[in-house]
Order: sequence, then structure tokens, then C-alpha cells
Amino acid sequence: MLFVLLGLGLSQVESATDGFCYYQTSCGPTSWPVTYPTCQGTEQSPINIQKNRTIRDEHLGEFKFHQYDNRQFLTQIKHTKMSVKVRVKPGMELSGGGLRAVYLVSQFHLHWGQNISAQGSEHMLDGKRASMELHIVHRQTNLTLEEAFKHRQGLAVLAFFIEIESGIAEDPAWRNLTRTIKYLKEDGDHYDLNETVSLMDLINTVNHTKYYRYNGSLTTPECNEVVVWTVFEEPIHLNASLVECFFEYLHVNHAGGDKLVNNFRPVQSNGNPVLSSPAASRGADIGPTRSPAGGTHGGDSTPQQLMVTTSGSARRGPLFLVLLLPLAGLFLRPV
Repeated sequence: MLFVLLGLGLSQVESATDGFCYYQTSCGPTSWPVTYPTCQGTEQSPINIQKNRTIRDEHLGEFKFHQYDNRQFLTQIKHTKMSVKVRVKPGMELSGGGLRAVYLVSQFHLHWGQNISAQGSEHMLDGKRASMELHIVHRQTNLTLEEAFKHRQGLAVLAFFIEIESGIAEDPAWRNLTRTIKYLKEDGDHYDLNETVSLMDLINTVNHTKYYRYNGSLTTPECNEVVVWTVFEEPIHLNASLVECFFEYLHVNHAGGDKLVNNFRPVQSNGNPVLSSPAASRGADIGPTRSPAGGTHGGDSTPQQLMVTTSGSARRGPLFLVLLLPLAGLFLRPV
């Protein structure tokens, strides 16, 4: 079985620079820190989420989705040279789920690998990379997009795994979305969606109470560390026929040129804890039931107990921090 990660996220954002690529050494992910120093920061994304290294946070409850089920809000799908992006009308809002603000949907887009059998997601779960990943970008409602790039947690992402299978029925909403891919053969091509699909149509088969949370960055330059990430545990199930179009029709610059493939960033180092919602799966408990360092409720300067590394490994902080964090949580808990 294959998997896709659908993320409501923040790479390929509108104001991100386009002076980078995925497919050449000179401008690919390993070169980004040279031109964009922030890309070698300490809170980078994506990461490998290890379930047994997450910290349960009882405040990570249900989300509130406003206008996500309204098909009038998804207006156009466009080839952006680095991905395909769906433009939206303003008005779809996200709140709850332990978020400290209300967020407005800006757009969503996808990442994928070499072919339908290859791995191409950005995030990993327990060391496993998925076939694709979709990011839906949100900004705080009280900030402009430009301001959100400079504001801690100015942006928010929701991420969903998608399991690709043969022999299952085609999802009508995803069929309405992916049937437009054949019209997006080169950079700048676009196609109107004509009120055929809503955002909730694409994600309504997933349990929205099972997810993981951490503070991270954009996954494209300038890799701003301003993102609060949410990665959902349960996958969306799609027929493989709905995904094949990404590898068949899309090209980097022009039809007949290089195929638009492998547009994902490898996992990165991130010093922030990864929190799990009460409903999400995780391994043995480590540390307190909540972590202000996770950024959902507490301050940003709290000592960090968990270190997530590029290899996906994790290490505990000094023992005295482990002992003090439960007490710190009592004083930092919001009233």
C-alpha cells in the first residue's frame, strides 16, 4: 500500500521566493541554507514524527472549521512550477484544536515523489515516508500574509496522510479536483474549479481529533520559522487512478520538458517537542502531559525536553529539566 500526506500547510506560499528548485544540486534543498540562512535554523520542517516520543497535551481538542464545506470558496487550481496550488476566496476560518488564534485559509498545494510507487511526502511518521503530501496554508486573521511571515505561529498547517489503494471506489470530490491536472502541463497553466468541490469534501473521512502538533517552519525558502504544524494520524483512502495524473501531465517549465517530480524537502532538525492529542496513538509516556515549549498554550522560552533530529531520533534533556517540567506546567498553565 502507498500513502499520501495531505497537509494544510505552508510551503509554496504566495510570497515565498522562487530562486530555488528541487531537481538540481545548485538550487536544490541541500543548497538552500547557503542562499537562505534561515533554512539551517533550529526549528525547521518537515520532521520525522515518532509516536512514542510525542507528549500528550489534553488541550489539543476538536477543531472548528468555518466555511470549509462551502464549494464556492475553492476557485482555481494553478501550476506554480514547483507544485499545483488551489486558490481560495477569503472567509474559510480555522480555530480550536489548541491553536492560540483564529486562522484564515490562504491556499493549498501538494508534494510528491518520482512516480506513484515512490515516496514523496515531506513529513514522515515513525520513519515512513508517504507517496505525497498536501499542504493547506492558513494565516492568522489579524495579520497580513507579509506580517505572518515574521510572526511566531503566524501561519498554521493541517496535514493528512492519504493511503493509495487499488480496487476501491473513486472519491467523487478528489476526482473533481484531480481531473483538472491534465490542463496544468506547464508553469502558469490554470483551471477554474466552478464550485465543484469544497475543502471539507477532501478531508471529511478523517478523524480530526487524532493529530500531532509542533512548531516549525516553511518547507521552502526562506524557511521562516513561523509555522504551527498539525499532522493528522488517520489517512484518507484514494484510488490510485486519481493520483497517476500528477506524474503523467505535469512538467517543470513547459510541456515536453522535465517532469515535475520529487518536489519535497527532506526531514530536518527541530528542537521543539512534538505533542499528541488525547485521541492520537503514541507509545509509552515520556515527560509531562503537556509542554509549554510546544507553543500551543505556554511561553516560547520554556526549556525543551525533547529534541527531534534529522534522522528522526530523539533525546531527552537533562534529568533536572525532566523533573522540573511538571511543576513548570502548573505555573505556566493559562487561566
